Amino acid sequence: MSDKRAEKVNSEIEKQLEDRGYCTVPDVLIGIGVLEESKYAEWRQGKAFCLEDFCSTDLSRLHAIVTSIKAYAEAVGLKPSVNKYVKDGRGGLPLRFTKSGDPVRERLYSTHYLDPWKAQEIRRNR
Repeated sequence: MSDKRAEKVNSEIEKQLEDRGYCTVPDVLIGIGVLEESKYAEWRQGKAFCLEDFCSTDLSRLHAIVTSIKAYAEAVGLKPSVNKYVKDGRGGLPLRFTKSGDPVRERLYSTHYLDPWKAQEIRRNR
């Protein structure tokens, strides 16, 4: 991944941390312009086979972005938290992130990264 793209990804992570104390992979993808918010909403409603279908970059670049999110989060000491994404509405069917269904990649996409101190500060100031 280019330094410019990595800088954009890291900047988006920092923006999310500042705003709410945590970041998510889908929100970073939206923030850097790889995923449209409306397409994310459609995916949450179960209208796509997987989230990758709605991303505007190839799978190789997409995986590099997702991997860089994890690497940056680890480098700055964020706490990972794997989350279950389910279809909005009835049934709560699990949503799929990847075309391959690879459990390692699915876990990468579904992990949120938390700055416990910042999250606590944000909660206190509300």
